[in-house]
Amino acid sequence: MQGDNAQQMTQKTTDTSAHELHPGLPFSALTGMLLAASLAPLGSTMIAVALPSIGHDTGVNISSLTSWLVLSYLITSIALQSIGGKLGDLIGHGHTLIMGLLLVATGAMLGLLASDAHLLALARVLMASGGACTVPATMAILRNQTPHEKRARVFGMMGACMGLAAAIGPLLGGELTESFGWRAVFGANLPVIGLSLFLVLKSHAMFTKARAKADRLPFDWRGSLLLSVGLTLLIVALRVPGGASWWLGGLGIALLMAFPFQERRVISPVVDFSLFKKGAFFGGGTIIALQNMAMYPLLFQLPVFFDKVRGVGARTTGHALLALTLAMMLSSIIGGRLTETIGARMQALMGSLLALAGLWWFRDFQSIQAPSEVIPGLLLIGAGIGFTTPPAQASSMSTVGHAHAGMAGGMISTLRYMGGVSGTAMLGIFLDQPSSPASHQHPVAMYAGTLIVAAMLSLLLPARLKAAAQKASAQVL
Repeated sequence: MQGDNAQQMTQKTTDTSAHELHPGLPFSALTGMLLAASLAPLGSTMIAVALPSIGHDTGVNISSLTSWLVLSYLITSIALQSIGGKLGDLIGHGHTLIMGLLLVATGAMLGLLASDAHLLALARVLMASGGACTVPATMAILRNQTPHEKRARVFGMMGACMGLAAAIGPLLGGELTESFGWRAVFGANLPVIGLSLFLVLKSHAMFTKARAKADRLPFDWRGSLLLSVGLTLLIVALRVPGGASWWLGGLGIALLMAFPFQERRVISPVVDFSLFKKGAFFGGGTIIALQNMAMYPLLFQLPVFFDKVRGVGARTTGHALLALTLAMMLSSIIGGRLTETIGARMQALMGSLLALAGLWWFRDFQSIQAPSEVIPGLLLIGAGIGFTTPPAQASSMSTVGHAHAGMAGGMISTLRYMGGVSGTAMLGIFLDQPSSPASHQHPVAMYAGTLIVAAMLSLLLPARLKAAAQKASAQVL
């Protein structure tokens, strides 16, 4: 009798995990979550223009500040994305979202009051930790609360909002620093957090229900440590020169190689590697990583090229780079809706080819004299990435069950960050010589290669998201 009851309870839990309910999200809740997710790119880019002012007040040189305030934020963001996503699966994505917002608020207030660089670094780590909770939680809630056929649309909106935040970050940071001082860069986060919290709490009950006790599983602390420390060492190794990079990188790789063995031993892994056996998840996540591997290095490369080779000021180059981010934001919204008509596979293929076509404007750096000459290429690259990201992200998230959406969101966010970091690190290798048009030509082959592979991987995405999502709904991972 007790065995039958246990079996019925297990079956009930399984049905609850697999069953898909899509009541839809109120506009207020959607707005609150998009604001929460946008805090991560806003915090990442807004600090850059404030570094000289911070260095003047704290007496720390720019190189050290970049390591403490920028690199610490990046490392924390990458190392904790998957952990934050898994935590949401265990305690509720709404709870994790609110916890992330409170962490960002704590970091922002500490930065507002900090008197030295060490406290500022701690503030940035807290803010990055919060972002590692809010972004996967937002992705999971959008996946679980949005009908199958509308997921690409809402993920397109999410991509547009995060792209807008990244684009206005330097502009807003510059205005705030000039008008009110560098502390305003931290304080500016607080109104956004307050509004996001207010909007989220209005609909808090609909997506913060804790999972049943029978379905609660232990958190994998060993796996979390292996993943976070391994990624941290690997990223630091990519950034530091000399022999230290070799042993740091080797130790990081060793920990990451031990990580899958740990995950096979636990019943609730931080990363379920079986997800990569699903073509749509592998294809969608890798496409996002590859596109970031091409886009972020290009955004770093062009200011260096125009400054060192052509003598063009950063402001003029920055205005030209807005073409890429604006095109990406607009096409993310359009692409999310267009996916509902032509399907994820065709949409991602079209976007990847469009981004690849944009590289035509970078075929000969010798002939490029001014930033205005590459604006058409930047528009095509931005539009292509914007068209591709919503179907890729929606495809990946639609292949997992309701109970594992947070883990999947964290894994995709980690892949996105790692793509940008690895691409930027490789750019440093290409440009590790006096700047010349020839030296700037070599990375274009890398960009082209990544986009070609992304186009090929788009064939792994489902023709229609609804069919893929319904198949995943019937399975418990």
